[in-house]
Amino acid sequence: MTLRSERILVTGGSGFLGQHIVKLLQERTDYVKEIRVLDLKPFTKQLEYEDKVPLTSIVGSVTDCGLLEKACRKVSSVFHVAGLISFGTAPDIDAMFQINVNGTKKLIDACVECGVGRLVLCSTVDVVIGFDDIENGCEQTTEKPNKFLFPGYPETKYMQENMVLQTNGKQTVNGGKLATISLRANVMYGEGDHYYVANGIHSALSNKGTLVQVGNGKSLFQQCYAGNTAWAFICADKALKSKNSIGGQAFFVPDDTPLTSSFEFMRPFLESRDLKLSSYRIPFHVVYWPLVIFEFVLKLLSPLVRINFQTASCSVKYINMNLYFKRDKAHKLLGYSPLFSPSEAMKMSLNFYKHMKL
Repeated sequence: MTLRSERILVTGGSGFLGQHIVKLLQERTDYVKEIRVLDLKPFTKQLEYEDKVPLTSIVGSVTDCGLLEKACRKVSSVFHVAGLISFGTAPDIDAMFQINVNGTKKLIDACVECGVGRLVLCSTVDVVIGFDDIENGCEQTTEKPNKFLFPGYPETKYMQENMVLQTNGKQTVNGGKLATISLRANVMYGEGDHYYVANGIHSALSNKGTLVQVGNGKSLFQQCYAGNTAWAFICADKALKSKNSIGGQAFFVPDDTPLTSSFEFMRPFLESRDLKLSSYRIPFHVVYWPLVIFEFVLKLLSPLVRINFQTASCSVKYINMNLYFKRDKAHKLLGYSPLFSPSEAMKMSLNFYKHMKL
């Protein structure tokens, strides 16, 4: 029988992905004796599972050095999921830099000071996405683009990822070494999602029950069930426990959710609420280029007024590109294979979106 001897800290553990990570730490690990969650809001259990080990909720920001040291004390591993996403025509880049970059630097310092042995970062596939399609992207050949598709967010995540990976092997105060890994998460769906599919549902509701399709519908976009992304964190942590020589590397961690257009992916979730996709499609260029011109005008006005229009040209481009990745490296080095099949993920997700409070 394995001795439960380790404490795991999950930053951002009260959020969408964090809830799934906590669930799997409770259900699928036999070495954890305490789970700590650091988040801006107190942890409240959103998913169904048996509480096998105690959970401590710590309320505060990853920019608070004192709180980070308190949270990291006697911790064996940190899952760093906390972060700030700001999109639109005028994203808050300064705030993202403070949270995603400076906050991560402070967390690394706390890990070193408290003798934490492992740090698993939640990065994003956006760190390699520019204006060109990516088909079967892998870590060896898919690199940082000349220009990120989105302003602000991918840049801060790229800086964050580099910082974490370059820290791998750094000696900690207690004489140990900090092993680090970065997981480049896909766009996620599933229980607790109040952004991706939820936005599609809200858009349909605001347009008399119909989500208007933009583009020809042929682009293949990769979505991942949040439970499987969470499982990748468990796999990464276990791999670092047994062989920390794999540290200092980034991994793509997609699952087997079928590749399809973003709009077609939304269809079953819309239909579960008696909503639908439009029978017609607005050509991509009819939407994209007017938005580009509009954003240029907003940029000219930015010294006088900051207008953050949520529908940005880059978002329209994003869902009309072929963007999908392979998990071969994660499977080989981390032992990662999806825990939930597409049918299981769809069943659980459908139930959530059908009854989700709007």
